[in-house]
Amino acid sequence: MIRIFKRGDSKRKELEALLIQQSAILEKIREENEKLRKKLENAEKRLESTVKLFFPKLYSEKKPSSLEDFITVLVEGLDELRNREYREGSTLAAPSLKSIEDSQPMVDSEAIKVRLGRLEPVEREILKLVLEGFCTVKSVSEELRVGRNRAEKLLEKLRRIGFLDVLKIKSRSRHRTFRVYFPSPHGEVASEVLLGKPWSMLHSEVLKEKGLYMGNEELIKEAETRLRHAGYRVITELEEPSECYFKYSNGSHRADLAVYAVNSSGREVKVLIECESMGNPISQVMKMLDAYYEIFNKIYLVVSSGIAKRMMIQRVCYWAWRRREKEGLVFEVRVEAVDRLARLSSMSKFTVVRPSSK
Repeated sequence: MIRIFKRGDSKRKELEALLIQQSAILEKIREENEKLRKKLENAEKRLESTVKLFFPKLYSEKKPSSLEDFITVLVEGLDELRNREYREGSTLAAPSLKSIEDSQPMVDSEAIKVRLGRLEPVEREILKLVLEGFCTVKSVSEELRVGRNRAEKLLEKLRRIGFLDVLKIKSRSRHRTFRVYFPSPHGEVASEVLLGKPWSMLHSEVLKEKGLYMGNEELIKEAETRLRHAGYRVITELEEPSECYFKYSNGSHRADLAVYAVNSSGREVKVLIECESMGNPISQVMKMLDAYYEIFNKIYLVVSSGIAKRMMIQRVCYWAWRRREKEGLVFEVRVEAVDRLARLSSMSKFTVVRPSSK
């Protein structure tokens, strides 16, 4: 009997010690949570002050209430500034520029508002669709349920009157060439007048409305998993940043994934891959494309869906048109929706051709 009590007493002491240990761990977690809560509150206050100071109109319109909201408004404001600088910078271009496409006068939002008012309702609807990423004759035709000839005529009219620009791109899989429409500087201002926000913010919002949006982190993890299952050796920029890093003339760039594949000669090669959520400002996307064009003359991209794939092609065409290369530009784009990602060689391939700007 005495032994039983001794064994019970020993067990009780062991449980008490464990309870004390767990209580200490719980207290530590509470302290860490409190520190994180204070840091979050501090970050929200600092961001709120910044947005109020530099973008009071956006703050009043959007009424942000969380850290994510403040970041979204800040990005929108910065993108708006970038667009304004681009339009203002265009007026300083040398007078020797010959073509209409190369001479970009300062765009007055009030004048754009008047011009938008002169458009037919269907023309405004098509402009809105192009801004939202429905950038081909086929996608506009299907979305509006009109014939392709009518869709093409309306798109071309919007191009002729200065709201859109266009480039032809080649598709490897279908062995054909098709047109991709994107906003001109006037079209970018029309986005703010017509839809109340910069063009580059629309893509992610459309994807969210359709339930197709994936954040960068989620997209990277899914792409990594699928490529590993396909037999590739994959390294993320978080695991080993140096593996995803390269330099170019304007600085350096770090890709999301480094994928090791075997080429046709049987040699292992490294392929850098970008995962694009469509939430990044267009200025950031253009810098990324500049880097890949200079060093590789091609880019591999993974996006969330088929719609996002089309949006990404539109962004690449926008970038290619704005580069204004004297000798023209040819750039290879490999892009795939993450749910269709398997072999790198199976990724959809497009060739973007930007004619000479002479």
